[in-house]
Amino acid sequence: MYEASILGIFIWGYLSDMKKTRLLLIFATLAAALIVMAAGCAGPVKNEKQIKVATDNLQAIIQSKLLNLDNAVSAAAEKIAKSGLQGEETRGILTGLCKKYPYLLDCSTAGPQGKMITVAPAEYRRYEGADTATTEASKRFLAVLSENRQPVLSNIFKSLEGVDAIVLVRPVVTESGELLGMVSALFKPKSLMDETIAPQAKVVALKVNVMQLDGMVIYCTTGTETGKNVLTDPSYKDFPDLIEQGKKIAAQKTGTGGYVYPDAATGKLVKKTIYWTSIGLHGTEWRIVSIAELGN
Repeated sequence: MYEASILGIFIWGYLSDMKKTRLLLIFATLAAALIVMAAGCAGPVKNEKQIKVATDNLQAIIQSKLLNLDNAVSAAAEKIAKSGLQGEETRGILTGLCKKYPYLLDCSTAGPQGKMITVAPAEYRRYEGADTATTEASKRFLAVLSENRQPVLSNIFKSLEGVDAIVLVRPVVTESGELLGMVSALFKPKSLMDETIAPQAKVVALKVNVMQLDGMVIYCTTGTETGKNVLTDPSYKDFPDLIEQGKKIAAQKTGTGGYVYPDAATGKLVKKTIYWTSIGLHGTEWRIVSIAELGN
């Protein structure tokens, strides 16, 4: 056993950061599955306790992924504070960040006013020189970042790259206190969450949505509700219980509830049981909402 441990450490030392990240994710997912099974949920969930166990484990994994990314972007910002917003060293830092986290769409630096300076990987270099402050919302976002000099995790928005995405931004501040600009990591919610949430949700027969506090669903395991707003979308107007649950989910960090909604396969009204909890970073919160039909 001792020799096996030494061999494992030796092999681990030769793995790339990206492979280490993927292995850790696999181990975390397997551990979560074992915990769910230990709670008596080896198949489809049968009660509210099992829904809670499964959802809380998903929450822990996604929150860990966000924190890991935040630490990496913070480290990149510290390096870029010394190398500057452009140049080959900075490009290498951004390229390395994107390689370490394959779900990232691109990584970039920008000046205090939002002009993109260096963008990686290579296929996104065409956006260098583009102005990100094109809407009132983006101008307010940049103004807050410049004033507070604090990291920000956005809600979903239409990026210059033409996709609905989330951006994690950290200010780049020199040792003398000068704000050079910012470093950003852009990703699609599906890319971040799908490999973690979808496999587990399938095993325990859960539908899982991730919702912003304004009611916008930024991720849905089935894809049917992604991009819809639970509070305002016309398709929900005939289901007031669902809308009320949406308001409750937005107002409370965690909770349970239920509503009646047509079954996706038969169209018949069925009772949905839900449990939700929260993930977040730098003041931005999302709700992970698990939905099950318990047959009652």
